[in-house]
Amino acid sequence: MLYGLLAVVLMAMDHRGNYVPRVRSIAQHAIEPVYHAVEWPVKTLHNLLGQFQSRRALLKENDRLTQQLLAQQGALQKLQTLQEENQRLRALFEGAKSQPHEYHFAELVSVALDPFSHQVIIDRGGSDGVRPGQAVIDGQGVMGQVEDVQLHFSSVRLISDPSHALPVQISRSGLRTVAFGMGETNRLNLPNVPREADVREGDLIVTSGLANRFPGGYPVAVVTVIDREEGRTFARVEATPLAALDRGTEVLLISRPEGLAEADESQQAETAGSQQTEVDESARPEVPESPPAADSGTAEERE
Repeated sequence: MLYGLLAVVLMAMDHRGNYVPRVRSIAQHAIEPVYHAVEWPVKTLHNLLGQFQSRRALLKENDRLTQQLLAQQGALQKLQTLQEENQRLRALFEGAKSQPHEYHFAELVSVALDPFSHQVIIDRGGSDGVRPGQAVIDGQGVMGQVEDVQLHFSSVRLISDPSHALPVQISRSGLRTVAFGMGETNRLNLPNVPREADVREGDLIVTSGLANRFPGGYPVAVVTVIDREEGRTFARVEATPLAALDRGTEVLLISRPEGLAEADESQQAETAGSQQTEVDESARPEVPESPPAADSGTAEERE
């Protein structure tokens, strides 16, 4: 009852004198420091957790962006490699446009382990129509020739091999000679060039096409050394191969079109047949001529 009467009195006083809002405001100002003191640890902890979470998110984002950057850099390097490969392939096929032959693309898969034998392995074999002796070139010049053919791969002997000899000619003067490998990928030897021959440094050496192995007209090397020593019959001539013998990975196999190959075979057969006929005729023994038959009228007169 007492509390009820007190409540009614306070309500009347608040209604008439507006005391309660002023008391409430004073109480709020008095309690505000306590409120801030109680709320400060909570806000501090929340801010610390937010900072840790933000830092963790930033670290994850940094790691993700770093990995993305590395991946893009790797892709960019691959793109540069692809551009270089595209340029090599363009040079490879543009260099073959002007030649009346068929070309088959191949890639190098390994290099022979023998240090004294310059051989490489390509990914084309007998199942792809490769045959021994087939010429091999790259975008710059002649590389070598097929030596051994398996079902799915073949070995190619490079022109730098010491046992390899290639019939060539000087493009400027037409002088024919033979280029021998010296066991080094950047040197060829031309030992049969006469001392007074018309050869100059920088002359282009091309295939002569005389050995029925390499078609004529393909670039081989450039003359770099000429030594005309007194008292010698032949000059010492060396050349630098144009093909990337120790760097290239793409090559072309040269083969003559079927029509030209059949024409060559028929021509060779006709030549061989005519030569055999001449040999047979020259070997045939001479038959003495039979004496002329006696005249019948003369015989009757004799009778």
